[in-house]
Amino acid sequence: MIIIAGSGPTDKDGNTIANPGKNDSLKMLAESLAEKGIASIRYDKRGIGENMQLAGNEKDLRFEQYIDDAAAWVQFAKKDGRFSKVGIIGHSEGSLIGMAAAKKTETDIFISLAGAGEPIDQLLIKQLEEQLTPKLLTESKDILAKLKQGKQVETVSADLQSVFRPSVQPYMISWIQYNPIKSVKELNIPVLIVNGNRDIQVPATNAKALHKEKRRF
Repeated sequence: MIIIAGSGPTDKDGNTIANPGKNDSLKMLAESLAEKGIASIRYDKRGIGENMQLAGNEKDLRFEQYIDDAAAWVQFAKKDGRFSKVGIIGHSEGSLIGMAAAKKTETDIFISLAGAGEPIDQLLIKQLEEQLTPKLLTESKDILAKLKQGKQVETVSADLQSVFRPSVQPYMISWIQYNPIKSVKELNIPVLIVNGNRDIQVPATNAKALHKEKRRF
């Protein structure tokens, strides 16, 4: 199994570098898989941990690069005769990355862990509704609408710089174009969708939405 970490500065073990302490969630997942005789590959994303040197300029980062990296690991494992099958486990943002990578490769199975069931702009608005003032929320919606059209926004309020700073906008433009509902329907392989009911960022309704659309396929 190729294990893909979630969004932000999250390393291959599942730890968010910006936060103190470790949860080692993905490391423990890999260890549990190993106990069942299932090999796994965990890797740091571009600009994180051991792959910090691959960061480059934030303004040059695109969602497709993460997809290509995951697909490359699948292809690498496929060439190794020790593995009978190769699958992907994607957590959070890694779920969408994994779906797209699975479509590009001969992946045998896909597992989504707390993956979004709607495009990032819609999910982000729901998350920001509980954090922002009405004025900042309106500005956020306007920014996301322009990003979805492929247009960057030069002027962003100071309170929104952490989310919509100009240097991250090209990445968000590329990310918004991917719809998890459409992506999961395009997978003609076994899919397992997992989501807890205490995730403050991705509620279980997202898993239900993914499951509903996958069953229709």
